Amino acid sequence: MPITARQRRVLDYIKHYFEVHQEAPTMAEIGQEFGMSSSASVHHVVSILEREGLIQRIPNVSRGIELVNGPNENNYEIPLLGIVAAGAPIEAVLNYETVSIPQDMLRPGRMFALRVRGDSMIDEQIREGDFIVLQSQQTADNGQTVVALIDGNDATVKRFYGGRNQVRLEAANPRYKPIVIRPPERVQIQGLVVGVIRRYKH
Repeated sequence: MPITARQRRVLDYIKHYFEVHQEAPTMAEIGQEFGMSSSASVHHVVSILEREGLIQRIPNVSRGIELVNGPNENNYEIPLLGIVAAGAPIEAVLNYETVSIPQDMLRPGRMFALRVRGDSMIDEQIREGDFIVLQSQQTADNGQTVVALIDGNDATVKRFYGGRNQVRLEAANPRYKPIVIRPPERVQIQGLVVGVIRRYKH
């Protein structure tokens, strides 16, 4: 499970405290820093960080927290802003979950993720249920994979080809015909696809 933004802030505080003091903060100091009046709240957050393998706790020691370079150590949370169609365009939806991405997917500027519905981009290894990671930008080069908004409300993920009189949005699946939009002003690029995250069901 990705940790929440609040849990990430607590972890960052513990790391910073280590850098400055060469020892861990106490539970009371963590609570004071984040305005958690009950020690149970602090213990809950710290327990989650331990469960995720990011810290270790030494029982019955006042400053008994040790840092661990766990599997999520270099992951970053980005907002999951809803669902995008890989097929016929569907309405863009906003929500407020987050997705954890590895550091090497980070790009300058704002980033966000969308869950994919449909199979029109399978030749780009983008499948139903995947999360696509996007760098927010309003322009793209021909051939780049983007999320485009058509007429202000229908979002779709496709390869982008722009021209003076039209925009062509191409699928990566021979079963789907290109979407041709005239005039090109009807299309707004929301972001450039920079990565795909797939969660396998066991």
